[in-house]
Amino acid sequence: MTSSGWHHLSFLGRLTPPARNAVLRLGMPRTVQRDRPLMRQGEPGTEVHLLLDGRVAVVRGVENGSVSLLGIRHRGDLVGEMAVLGDGVRTATVTTLDRSILAVIPARPFIACLRAHPEALIALNLMTGDRLSQANSYRADAAGYEVEVRLARALLYQAWRAPEREDGRPVVRLRQKQLAMLIGAQEGTVQKALNGPALRDIVLCARGRVVLLDVHELARLAEMKAPSELCE
Repeated sequence: MTSSGWHHLSFLGRLTPPARNAVLRLGMPRTVQRDRPLMRQGEPGTEVHLLLDGRVAVVRGVENGSVSLLGIRHRGDLVGEMAVLGDGVRTATVTTLDRSILAVIPARPFIACLRAHPEALIALNLMTGDRLSQANSYRADAAGYEVEVRLARALLYQAWRAPEREDGRPVVRLRQKQLAMLIGAQEGTVQKALNGPALRDIVLCARGRVVLLDVHELARLAEMKAPSELCE
């Protein structure tokens, strides 16, 4: 988390105050309730959405009807920019996971802002690179790790990107179906893993969320270093 209050990996968190303020002035905030679609795959895209609070899920479908969860976007992130900067067609469906606050920014002023503030364009490129890197990590994990390890890695990342606590412990507010889609596993397999011997003493499954009981043990299972923010 930066001194500005935005996560340092978010679009807004990468900007200096002048550039951030310029972006924030482009759109009026509006509140959207949970489980509402913001954009649909295949539709024209003429604006970007700046996520000021809450989270959204980015989902892409293919011709045979199967659906993949491409990622979760968090506070300070940007969604919808690919259509605006590309061919004008939405490449995925974006739905709110929480009651969210967003600023809708039309394409023309957004592009003008990128031209006036080159650091915003750099931040956008870095954000896109991080998303590709995370997607590649999920893909590589699916090929190289058992589902328990993949779950541990995904839970740590999501808890780090959206810091929230319950009784002093980090919590990830995702349903088991969403976790399964995120790591490319079957929902039943994820349910079994969360209640199996590798995870049952270090996470607690509750309705619509997973509480991280022991971050250090979860990181050991994930074969990665525990984020310092989660150990406080």
